[in-house]
Amino acid sequence: MPRPFYLVISACFFAALNAPLQAQTSELLQGMASSVPVNGNVSEGTVLCSKLEQGNVPCQLEYDSNMIGVVTSRSAVSLTTEVEREGFVLLIGSGKAYVLVGGSEPVTSGDYLTSSTQSGVAQKARKSGYVLGVALENFTPTAEKPQALVLTSLGIKPVVLNKGATDNLIDLIREGVEGAFLSPLSALRYIVAAIVIISTIIFGFLHFGRVARSGVEAIGRNPLASRSIQAGMVMNVFLSLLVVGVGVIIAYLVLVI
Repeated sequence: MPRPFYLVISACFFAALNAPLQAQTSELLQGMASSVPVNGNVSEGTVLCSKLEQGNVPCQLEYDSNMIGVVTSRSAVSLTTEVEREGFVLLIGSGKAYVLVGGSEPVTSGDYLTSSTQSGVAQKARKSGYVLGVALENFTPTAEKPQALVLTSLGIKPVVLNKGATDNLIDLIREGVEGAFLSPLSALRYIVAAIVIISTIIFGFLHFGRVARSGVEAIGRNPLASRSIQAGMVMNVFLSLLVVGVGVIIAYLVLVI
């Protein structure tokens, strides 16, 4: 085999050994971080969002659907190809990492965390919407310590938090209006869900009205068969309610999946 070939193999081998891949053994931290460009001042645990015109910046909206992860310097595995360059940081979007948490409400292990109006700071999620992950530690903000790094299991996704019927209705209307401006995908979800619910309700009322009218006419023409006619009407009403219920379930699945 030609000697230059050995030289190429040796060069590749040493390049692989010197590749900028770092691993940290930790029982707490999990996941792989990668270097990304960022605009603005960031620190450990800063929540980043990807904006079309601004690039990767600290999140400044609650329940922002553009969240991409948090800034870290101690992930289990990190690809540091460009992190040493100015304007690049290590970002982790899944696994376990420390997140900068603030806000006015105490955080308990198991609570969902989401973005807030404080630049790059997470907070406890109080309603349905996009979340950053689940807190694995407790933290109570105080005047002396308004923010802290909280170990979090990262997983960016929309969630539905169970609340009272009135609160859910108010949140649904408010989030639907906000979604049209903050997230086109969220707005599409609400529009599709509204179309499904309205269509099934209209179908149910029209079907019920038609069955009721024809049933009354049938009883008037044949009073002796009123019991069988009434049984048929009850069955049709049940089917109408079933169709409406299926429509509501489909709309719910459109919002949460």
